[in-house]
Amino acid sequence: MTETTAAPTLSEELDRLTDAATEKVDHWLKLTQQSGVKPHESAQLLSAVLSHPTGLEFTVGFVDRVIRTEDTKAAAKALSELGELAPETMNKLDLAQIQAGSKLGRLLPNIVVPAARQRMRSMVGHMVIDARDKQFGKAVSRITKQGNRLNINLLGEAVLGEVEADRHLEDTVRLLRRDDTDYVSIKVSSIASQISMWGFEETVDYVVQRLVPLYTETAKQPAGTKFINLDMEEYADLRLTIEVFKRLLSMEELKHYEAGIVIQAYLPDALGAVQELTEFANTRVDDGGAGIKIRLVKGANLPMEHVHAEIRGWDQATCESKEATDANYKRVLHWLLTQERMKGVRLGVAGHNLFDLAFAHLLGAERGVSQNLDFEMLQGMAAEQQGPISDDVGQLLLYVPAVRPEEFDVAISYLVRRLEENASSENFMSGIFELAPGNEIFHREENRFRSSVDTLEEIIAEHGDTPPGPNHTQNRAAEAEAEPRDFTDEKLPAFVNEPDTDPTLEANQQWGRAAIERATQQWLGEQALPQQISAEA
Repeated sequence: MTETTAAPTLSEELDRLTDAATEKVDHWLKLTQQSGVKPHESAQLLSAVLSHPTGLEFTVGFVDRVIRTEDTKAAAKALSELGELAPETMNKLDLAQIQAGSKLGRLLPNIVVPAARQRMRSMVGHMVIDARDKQFGKAVSRITKQGNRLNINLLGEAVLGEVEADRHLEDTVRLLRRDDTDYVSIKVSSIASQISMWGFEETVDYVVQRLVPLYTETAKQPAGTKFINLDMEEYADLRLTIEVFKRLLSMEELKHYEAGIVIQAYLPDALGAVQELTEFANTRVDDGGAGIKIRLVKGANLPMEHVHAEIRGWDQATCESKEATDANYKRVLHWLLTQERMKGVRLGVAGHNLFDLAFAHLLGAERGVSQNLDFEMLQGMAAEQQGPISDDVGQLLLYVPAVRPEEFDVAISYLVRRLEENASSENFMSGIFELAPGNEIFHREENRFRSSVDTLEEIIAEHGDTPPGPNHTQNRAAEAEAEPRDFTDEKLPAFVNEPDTDPTLEANQQWGRAAIERATQQWLGEQALPQQISAEA
């Protein structure tokens, strides 16, 4: 009688993966040391600056107040103030130049400020490439010689008008027509200015209409030669971006075109979103269409989400901690990486935490879906580890932001996010240059990794495949129907401003639409108006 081997328990599976991933990272780091590949000079200089207690404040202040400011005299004034914050860990020559510039800037602003701007741009230049045609071509050629594919993102935040939106869309079309570009990322907020969540369906129609020409032109190219990734930044963009993506790929002329979308794991909504997209993709494949690609990232707009929540009186949209985000990232991986669920899905495992990359790589291999995985990193970050990693996981896809020098100000928010990632000790990238097999930074990150896996095990044991609900649960319709509280026998609560109504929530959209539909001429005519406003006759 043949004995059957019992399937490993969840705990056994995760323990094995955790140990194997730790060994894999140790192996990658040893190969990195043996290769002799050094970090980019600019990356090392920037790391030295950010390692100082005032490094982040100085660098962000410089980027925001000196590079972004158009008025040279105002930039010189900012430079003189920032000179006091210049980190001692800075390159000695750069430190001397900054200190001299802070003293001479107000006297010679037209000489000092351009020189200071150029030097700082060179320090962050490894993360962003020049979008001008000739310079762009050279940069792409240089990076692809290293054996990586590129995902090009023309930088630009939420646009303010249709002219700017049209220009960004046209630039993306031209980019995709280039022979040296086969993969681009684009955000809904960068190609459409008239976005209102109060008219959700109308806004979806409007955005789809703007994107149809780009997608249909790209879909006519030979299969697999041109790819569009629909990116997103704010939590407010989540439902809109998913609906636009599904609406586009449901069009008959795009039935056989594979496209991609980003999901951010620092949102509790991530698993539910991936489950929705997986169902859509597999149904599409069953109907004879192409699959889709999901790019899974941790998320890089945490400060902005905090500000939005604070100003509007909302709950935080993101996970409550970095560990919770890391666990949520792995929860998506653990749920998705099966042959049945990935029959219509490719997954882009994006990030720089080597432990998470190893976890995804080993989990994919165990479950027989390695061919459905792409591993992705950002241009200019953790470059020295890329060789050993790609030897294991295959060709890497690098996310490459591009911007013209005269429009460098649009790169500010992207650069600030990267600077914060590199400076914050809770982030993996803060210790990337010191990371070595068995050292203190290695054990710090290993412990964080193991802790997040323990959290993952607890979540799966308690909730299984059921996705968590969103942190935003405001429902104006339910509030309107609630019975008013009677404070006759209890103390009045402290005053708190009423939170703004969140129009990104479906319940609130329905509430707003119902209010509009109710406000007919007849209804308005039936409303009683007070005879006087004040108590005085």
